[in-house]
Amino acid sequence: MEFETFKAVDSFQVANLERKEPSCFNGIVEVRKYKVTVELVEETDEVIRERIQLMWDKLDNHHHIDPLRREAAKYGLKL
Repeated sequence: MEFETFKAVDSFQVANLERKEPSCFNGIVEVRKYKVTVELVEETDEVIRERIQLMWDKLDNHHHIDPLRREAAKYGLKL
């Protein structure tokens, strides 16, 4: 299985996936081992600016204004 996401993989997500021992809980038996690799997809600043601008154009929650402006500034975009 391979997929892409915009969700940053932080310690919470890692802790949710990490299991040191096999288990059986609520009828789910977990005995197979998986290797998970997280890799940042490198994209140009232009692509990221376009994505931020699209989010800004569709903005429908005033709580997102400041966070989007701060992120945009990191890429030289003024909203």
